[in-house]
Amino acid sequence: MREDKCRCFVFGALPVGKMPEKPSEGDLVIAADKGYDVALSLGITPDIAVGDFDSLGHIPDAPEVISLEVRKDDTDVEHAVNVAMGRGYSDFVVYGAVGGQLDHTLGNIAVAERIANKGGRAVFYGDESSFTVIRNATFKPGRHSSGRVTVTSLSDVSGGVSIRGLSYEVGYFDLPRATTRGVGNSFVGRSAEITVRDGTLLVVWDTPV
Repeated sequence: MREDKCRCFVFGALPVGKMPEKPSEGDLVIAADKGYDVALSLGITPDIAVGDFDSLGHIPDAPEVISLEVRKDDTDVEHAVNVAMGRGYSDFVVYGAVGGQLDHTLGNIAVAERIANKGGRAVFYGDESSFTVIRNATFKPGRHSSGRVTVTSLSDVSGGVSIRGLSYEVGYFDLPRATTRGVGNSFVGRSAEITVRDGTLLVVWDTPV
C-alpha cells in the first residue's frame, strides 16, 4: 500500500452532479468505460481509461488505455480499482457508480468491502446516496445539517460498534448482520463518528444537496 497521501479517483458511467472531493495534484484518475466522458464533462482528464468501451462506443484518447473483453469476470469499475491497487493505491474516491442498476451498486459495495479488508479506504459518492465500508476502523462522515444515515453489518456480527454525533447515539455494542437496528439514523448538524472494533460495516448516507 502507498504510504503517501495520493488518492485514486475512479469515474463510472452515471452522471455526476456534486463532487464533495476533487482530485489534487499527484492523484491518479481512472475512467471506467463511459466514465471517460463523465470525467471530461467535469473538466477532469483521466490518466487511464479502462473498459470494454461498449458504453462509450469508441476507444478514448487517454494517456493510457487498458482495453478489456466484453465477456469478463469483473466490472469495469472493479477492474479500474484493481489496476490502481496493483500500483499501490489504497485510498479511493469513486463517482458515477451509485444508483442506476441495483446489481452494479451491490457489486460496488463488494468492491468497497474488499478495499477495506486490505486496509484501504473507498468512498462511493452518488447524487442521492453515498456509501463506504469500514473494517476495524472509524469513519467520520463530517457535519451535515440533515439527511439519513444507515449502518449495516457485513460481518455475521460486528463487535464494538459506536455511533456518535447522530440523532441516535449508542456506545459499544454488537451489531449482527441480519437486523435493521442501524437503519434510519440521521444527521443533526454535529460532526459524526462511526466506529467498529471487530468487524465490517457498510455506512450509507444521503448525499448533501
